[in-house]
Amino acid sequence: MFHSGKEFPEFLEYTFRQIRLFNPDITVYFLTDETHTTNLIFTKYRIIAIDKDLFYSDKINEFELAYNRKSDNFWTITATRLIYIENFLREFKLKNVYHFENDVLLYYDLNQHHRAFQNTYKYLAITTGGEDKAMTGFLFIKNWRALASMTQFFIDVLQTNGVKGVKNMYQMDMVNEMTLMRAYGKEKGEKYLDNLPILPFGDFSENFEVFNSIFDPASWGQFVGGEVKYKTPGCKPTDHYIGQELLQHPEYDVVWKKDNKGRNIPYFKYDDTEVKINNFHIHSKNLHKYIS
Repeated sequence: MFHSGKEFPEFLEYTFRQIRLFNPDITVYFLTDETHTTNLIFTKYRIIAIDKDLFYSDKINEFELAYNRKSDNFWTITATRLIYIENFLREFKLKNVYHFENDVLLYYDLNQHHRAFQNTYKYLAITTGGEDKAMTGFLFIKNWRALASMTQFFIDVLQTNGVKGVKNMYQMDMVNEMTLMRAYGKEKGEKYLDNLPILPFGDFSENFEVFNSIFDPASWGQFVGGEVKYKTPGCKPTDHYIGQELLQHPEYDVVWKKDNKGRNIPYFKYDDTEVKINNFHIHSKNLHKYIS
């Protein structure tokens, strides 16, 4: 996980609590500014906080120059975090890891599907939001080289075409890490950036049979909790694949069921079927409403 900025998100209390509810023993690393590493929340939930700047590299500077925005710009940070994570994975010699946004709630034990992830994906696997967006609602990273290939693509395409050129070339609404990741997937193919199942049917249900469950880019979280500006539940973004499906089928819904430990778990209910949702990307930041 990753955060950079003066303000430390209060909702991380719920993110971490939810992680530990389903994953009491996994190792969780959190890259952040040095000033935040002493926050007691990390001790409370046994999270390993590390100064992100230990993993700064010239590659980050290359991206910032090509992107032509300040280093502390929100969209610069969301992209360069992937390079920080790449450098961290290389330094710590880690592989087969998961990264997701800070406002994501997990509803399953990561060990449950860990072998399936390793056997199914050779490089990266991500939750794809729509035609021009891949989102780190959930991201599997095989190793640092898999991530390095993608971040180098970001730099190369921006250096060659400029921000405006990239926007026109790939018909993006704006150039950020979400649209750049989607462009990378289209250029390199699913072998290098594969799609996690976000629906149990249709084009974005690849490998659903492996997990027998689905993952949320940000769409299910917006449907349940609204978006950051409009927090009213029922949001169905027209540029999201899930949003398009929900608009076509107003009878589809999300329901909650208790597991054998009494924890609330979300399920996508359609027709006469209920399918487990492994995570919610809570765009509204009201995570406290949806913890288990």
